[in-house]
Amino acid sequence: MKKRWGSLSDKGTVTLNTDLVKAPKECIDYVVIHELCHLKYHDHSKEFYTLLDFVTPGWEKIKHKLELSLV
Repeated sequence: MKKRWGSLSDKGTVTLNTDLVKAPKECIDYVVIHELCHLKYHDHSKEFYTLLDFVTPGWEKIKHKLELSLV
């Protein structure tokens, strides 16, 4: 996976980018939670982000930290 941190298959299998092992724990948690939210909402709809906000308040800062830590 060169361009994604994680993905969720149609069968519900979560695949994570192996480079995540280099990331801070909160960033790994964010990616896992992001993919698990896709179990309920398969797209990046408003409802998806509402759920992500509920489960991980401040996820935007964590995502930014992830992007900066692994460049």
